[in-house]
Amino acid sequence: MAPHQPFGFKHDLDLDLFALDRLDHLARRAPDGAFKVQLGDEGRERSNGVGPTYTTLEGSLADDVARRRLHVHFHDLPAWAGPEYGAARDAVLDQLGLDPGDRLAESVVVRVFSPDVPVALHADGEIAIDCGVGGSNVWHFYDRSVLSHEEHEALHRGGQFLAWREADGVTFELAPGDGCVVPSRWPHYLEHPGPDPAVSFDLGYWTRDAMRERKVYDVNWLLRKAHLHPTPPGVIPGRDAAKRRFFDAATLVMRKGDEFRGV
Repeated sequence: MAPHQPFGFKHDLDLDLFALDRLDHLARRAPDGAFKVQLGDEGRERSNGVGPTYTTLEGSLADDVARRRLHVHFHDLPAWAGPEYGAARDAVLDQLGLDPGDRLAESVVVRVFSPDVPVALHADGEIAIDCGVGGSNVWHFYDRSVLSHEEHEALHRGGQFLAWREADGVTFELAPGDGCVVPSRWPHYLEHPGPDPAVSFDLGYWTRDAMRERKVYDVNWLLRKAHLHPTPPGVIPGRDAAKRRFFDAATLVMRKGDEFRGV
């Protein structure tokens, strides 16, 4: 079953896989697009349409994250960094008992944050699993109901980052060995209190239900742009099905999204 509430868990990943000197070595041999360095967010809100500011690593990873406010990320490690990262992914997924037949477009990312660098309030359509493997990763969640229909529709149309708001929520403080799971479309922001860099092992995937919902919201975004008032997902099933067929036809024309067509 896909998670519908955030929850925490314990993991026993080998923390040596995520030591800064080892990650520094990986940074030097990462293939194009698999290693990125960006300036960290300044606070809990990032304006929509303002993308990340990318930079390059200056000196060693440990020295640079100590000197500058950075968010460093490594992508798709099992494909190039060594089988041990694939084994770590499999161990977490097996431990959580998540249905392997309902995991689409799986991703594996290692993130490193300079001390005290936050991640602004945002939401994602994917389910995310975060494993603390260095420093302190603090996740603050709001229920997905705090998002308006318009915010849900814009989530994958440039609206991932959200206007700041106060709401009731739940917090998970992840030291190395702790993890948490983020359900689809739950807004969250992160803090990484010092003094050490925060390192996390992040897994993501789409469930079929999350992708079906995304298709309806994405078509609703287009309809709202045409000054119509679309019905949200789950209200009229037949209308939802028609919107999913439209989404699939559009991705066929654009020659992308093959893995999600027919879902």
